[in-house]
Amino acid sequence: MSVQEKAAPKSLLKHRKMAGREFWKDKIRTPEELKTRQAEYVISVPTNSNVVFYESMSGARMMDSPYALFLHLYRDPKFHILHHVWSVRSEDLIPEEFRGDPRVTFVTRGTDAHLYFLALAGSIIGNSVLPEHFVRKPDQKYLNTWHGIAYKSLGRTDASPLGAAGSVYNLLQATHVLTPCPYMTEVELARFSLRGVFSGSMAEIGYPRQDLTLNMSESSALKLRETLGLDPTKKTVLYAPTWRGNKGSARFDGEQLQRDIEALAKLDANVIFQAHHIMLRHIKNVDYGNIVVPPANTSANELLAVVDLLISDYSSIFFDFLATGNPIVHYLYDYDDYAEDRGLLLDQQDLPGPIVSTADDLVSIATNLISAPYQPTPQYQQARDRFCPHDDGQACLRTIRWFMYGDDSGIKQVEARPRQTIIFWGGRLDKTRKTEAFFDTLDTATKFGDKDVTLLVAHSVKSNAVAMNRIKQLDPSVSIVARNDFEMIMTAQERQARHGADISPVPEERMEKNSVWNRLKDAFVRKAPVTASEDEPLEMMYQREYRRVLGDAQFDELVEFEGLSGFWRKLAQHALK
Repeated sequence: MSVQEKAAPKSLLKHRKMAGREFWKDKIRTPEELKTRQAEYVISVPTNSNVVFYESMSGARMMDSPYALFLHLYRDPKFHILHHVWSVRSEDLIPEEFRGDPRVTFVTRGTDAHLYFLALAGSIIGNSVLPEHFVRKPDQKYLNTWHGIAYKSLGRTDASPLGAAGSVYNLLQATHVLTPCPYMTEVELARFSLRGVFSGSMAEIGYPRQDLTLNMSESSALKLRETLGLDPTKKTVLYAPTWRGNKGSARFDGEQLQRDIEALAKLDANVIFQAHHIMLRHIKNVDYGNIVVPPANTSANELLAVVDLLISDYSSIFFDFLATGNPIVHYLYDYDDYAEDRGLLLDQQDLPGPIVSTADDLVSIATNLISAPYQPTPQYQQARDRFCPHDDGQACLRTIRWFMYGDDSGIKQVEARPRQTIIFWGGRLDKTRKTEAFFDTLDTATKFGDKDVTLLVAHSVKSNAVAMNRIKQLDPSVSIVARNDFEMIMTAQERQARHGADISPVPEERMEKNSVWNRLKDAFVRKAPVTASEDEPLEMMYQREYRRVLGDAQFDELVEFEGLSGFWRKLAQHALK
């Protein structure tokens, strides 16, 4: 029996006896089939308030703020009734202490198990983006913690004026979004188009993952040092760089890393190297010598608790380490190239520690910093006050009180919609004077300044020079939501209602009485028999698609582009309060 099957309690998985490998392990073969099953699960599976679903970095491993919150909920007797479900890419990444635990289930993206538990969970906690086909059910709560303070450019930028669609959808679907500081609050409001759109609860609480660093017990720290084989008579230095390039074209210079590892090995210290998980595939032939490389399932924030000096580059890990008050060195050997290629939101004068660009200088300054007690400089303290105002070891408690109980007393709330709202519904636009007139009206509303202004367009307008020229000139206060070209998520019934006689034939194996899908679907227990008028399936489909893109957002005013197609008009019907 697999790890997953051991972990799934019968009370939660009613069709467990019929669910074998095809449920837990087999990936659903086509995007359309994935969407159909997702829609069927959402309709068929009643929400269970005692199930919490977690995912960090698309299932990379148990990590970050979702992991910190999981540990707190898992260990607190008040929450013993909860069942915890983790999305992970590989069973190899599951910590030994949770293997076979009846209170924890592990699932893999793209499987029926992932879809089922994502639909079942009453609470969802993530730090990045859930699958594109995800639509939160109205009775589900979803907390997005995000995964770090922004040093690198992200979201809506000059190079990407339409922003990061997947991140925007996920944040807008969330019922709760937390941030660690005012700086990051503004980044999320502006660069992820939350301002004037996000309808949930947003709060500056601090990252729960920081509690893993600040609250580690002496016994846990000793155990971690022993596991890593650290010499207790020496200081510990962590080198934690990030990858280069952009997602889809990530890279890292293995030869540069080999030279740096050889230089760091000269330090009279325990030297640890921990790569960003995206880097791993690019550094397979590096000889680490006596440098310590932690196991893949080691929590970065737990690791920081035993570190005396951090060396990093453009990774947001240095913000986390600021809370310790220990020294940081910024090793920026390729600063000009990186800044031009990726873009940075902070200048060098914003950084808390000394900046070096050569391996020799790195070793020299690291030696000095670990040779005497460290006194934070004024620049270090300013950065700590700016980026870590809530890092007091209590972020998990505040977050759980706010998210699980709805208690926001003593929590700094952020108002994402402080005034009247207006959305300009552009759809695909065109290249005529109608598009120019549409943007003229939008600009007028922006300049008037009494409403938060949002623009909704199809992502395909990126190839429309007329539209893009006007979008690039928009005031930064305008939120932009770009819907990717995406076939709507629909059940088989909805697909039939939409396409009618033109619907593609259902594959024969899907029609077989004993097919995998029918065996799973037939096992679901509905809350009540579903009866629908002829038009109801279409209405539900458009409502679901609206919520996939904009969450529960509704607006005071709607301005439609004159040339909208029927699809965009039907979607717009859900925009007004």
